[in-house]
Amino acid sequence: MQGKLLKILVSLLLGAALALGSLLPGWASELEDRKRELNEVNRMIEVRKQQIQENKRRQRNVLEELDRLDRDIDRVEQELQALNGQIAALERAIDAARQELQKAEKDLEERTAILHQRLRDIYTEGQVSYLEVLLQATSLGDFLTRFDLMQRIAEQDIKLMKELAAERDRIEQRKKDLEARQERLTLLREQTRVKQSYLTARSEEKKGVLKQLESEREAYERALDELEATSRRLAQIIQQLQAKKPSPRRGTGRFIWPVPGYSTVTSGYGMRFHPILHQSRMHTGIDIAAPTGAAVVASDDGTVIYTGWLGGYGQVVVIDHGGGYSTLYAHLSRIVAGNGSQVRQGETIGYVGSTGWSTGPHLHFEVRVNGEPQNPSGYL
Repeated sequence: MQGKLLKILVSLLLGAALALGSLLPGWASELEDRKRELNEVNRMIEVRKQQIQENKRRQRNVLEELDRLDRDIDRVEQELQALNGQIAALERAIDAARQELQKAEKDLEERTAILHQRLRDIYTEGQVSYLEVLLQATSLGDFLTRFDLMQRIAEQDIKLMKELAAERDRIEQRKKDLEARQERLTLLREQTRVKQSYLTARSEEKKGVLKQLESEREAYERALDELEATSRRLAQIIQQLQAKKPSPRRGTGRFIWPVPGYSTVTSGYGMRFHPILHQSRMHTGIDIAAPTGAAVVASDDGTVIYTGWLGGYGQVVVIDHGGGYSTLYAHLSRIVAGNGSQVRQGETIGYVGSTGWSTGPHLHFEVRVNGEPQNPSGYL
């Protein structure tokens, strides 16, 4: 519970403790006006605190999203680097295949040209040349040998041409396969770049939102400081007005535990680091853990000088015990004590809750002397 907000109660405890005295109509009207102003300021303070809390929550969400985006960007960059390596290897393989293809095509052209020339010679010279070769045979055996040799030469040339054509087809197919793989990897690289661009843009967008949230948080905190300053000024005015009232009924001077049956203190009196504002703030009382609906009793005899909603305190009861002593009971789920009523020590005044700026059911209990907060442990 923030110390600044609790300073509001200084005036309430000092002045409102005199609520049972007779008041002049004009003075009473002025006091009520000031109280209404104070309540409105407290309400605005509560709104600002809620805005700060929501801002912090949004900041945490944005930071978590930024962390996820950064990891995604790193993953995509690694994928892109691996793909670039594969693409470079494929490009080298394609270049080698292209050179191999060019060499094979050149060889094929040369050998095909020789074969074509030979065929042209045979056809242009006609059967005469062919016949001359055969007629030069000295015997039938020589004739058959010459004929078989010429036939084999022709068949070998045709076979070679077919082999070269087949090899050319194989090289062409390999080239197509490599080019297809290159196109696929190029497409993957482009997709990866698009994704990286998207993630980078989102990251920049989130950083912009984070910067905006930080500006909002600073604005909310400045507004909260201004509201708390206004609250202190109003409290001084109320204190001056209430100082005119007669002293209330005095208590016994001995305080008892305000939540019978529940003794666990979850947060003690003193400075503590606030989980929402991320600042050190004074905790002006003790927090007693208890379930919703547990009875809260008056710690001593006294007069109820304030009941109702009080900013981050939620539903509150303030009791004046006389002699400058007062106690506060905050975050109540329900109040049964009436404002201005006389209460006895141990009498139920309300029930534990989690109203106001609270993360769970508990009683926030304060002891004040002349409006200044004291460590309740020294009085219970």
